[in-house]
Amino acid sequence: MKIFPEPESRKRFMKNGLPVILAVAWAPIIWMLFMAIFAPLLLPFMKSFILVQVIVVPLAAVFLVFLLRLFRSLSGKFYGEKA
Repeated sequence: MKIFPEPESRKRFMKNGLPVILAVAWAPIIWMLFMAIFAPLLLPFMKSFILVQVIVVPLAAVFLVFLLRLFRSLSGKFYGEKA
């Protein structure tokens, strides 16, 4: 492959870059899931959709950081390296 001429650079990209790309791709899905779960519970108390977003968006971001760390640790185990 022209992008990754040696296998070590491909492994380095897969370990560092791919989990970040995966987290960014899953961000809207996680946000919609959290909105489906938490918005019906919070909306009667908050009375404002924007306030619900202020709570849900950071929760989704924290969950994505957790997933990113999980993916990085799993990629280290997959390639036989310690994360």
